[in-house]
Amino acid sequence: MIPEFPEFKKLKLSHRSDVEKITSQFHHYSDFNFVSMWSWNIHNKVKLSKLNGNLVVIFTDYVSGEQFLSFMGNQEIVDTTAKLISFSKKYLKNNYLKLIPEELLLKYKGSEFVAEIQRDTSDYIYLVEDLVGMHEWVQNDHARRIRKFINLYPNYTTKHSSVNQISKRDLKKMFKKWSENKNLKDNNEYLAFRRFLKLKDDNIIYISIYLNKNMIGFSAYEVLSDGYAIAHFSKGDTKIYPEVFDVLNWEEAKFFHKQGVKYLNWEQDLGIPGLRYSKERYRPYFLMRKLIVSGR
Repeated sequence: MIPEFPEFKKLKLSHRSDVEKITSQFHHYSDFNFVSMWSWNIHNKVKLSKLNGNLVVIFTDYVSGEQFLSFMGNQEIVDTTAKLISFSKKYLKNNYLKLIPEELLLKYKGSEFVAEIQRDTSDYIYLVEDLVGMHEWVQNDHARRIRKFINLYPNYTTKHSSVNQISKRDLKKMFKKWSENKNLKDNNEYLAFRRFLKLKDDNIIYISIYLNKNMIGFSAYEVLSDGYAIAHFSKGDTKIYPEVFDVLNWEEAKFFHKQGVKYLNWEQDLGIPGLRYSKERYRPYFLMRKLIVSGR
């Protein structure tokens, strides 16, 4: 059970059904996706509460280490915000809420709070039908790289695997290739991925690229409701195969198109210029934006 505010409990797997009872009523924001929250809770600092029927979460910024409050729900928004900011000032030493769903923007009109779009946290949503045809896009780097890879490696193969089918040995080997010159013990993404691997979830699917029986790239997705799938992890051997992500993303689109999935959530760019450039070049269908809310 998730306690009532101001009491909090640390995130546990047993909280999943209670969390998803609330989050399933809204768009599929990556930050409130349970699998994502669980995987990235590497320091066991994510905490949950409920206020006015809304889900309240204490998150930790993985870069700065800062803790902050957020919530998802549509009940008594202004009252919920006032109580959470008051709590945040006292216990977290900041006076704002972050990752608030954009659809609440109008709720703050005329209130004592300022709500602004936080561009760096926006989720990129892609139309699967568009990505299926990316190899034919005109004057596009991704299309050129896909055609180049096919010409160089016509015998590459694609595998679609469940949690029980995927070779975890291949996944870890691929992750280590990606992380050369990085300290894996202190690498947050690798630690999150190790937690992710422990989940037994029928909705998780791996799409991987093999060449000469060696995995050269993979993506791990979770299939959601309403025609959505969300990408949790994606890694490739770009030193040897610089086009691997272009081909991987194309193969993902073809697979999900056959499965009836319409939209892919590729999460945020975190304000990283190279990542933003790459994600924008894939022609997002729309951005699922989030707010930072503070007192005037």
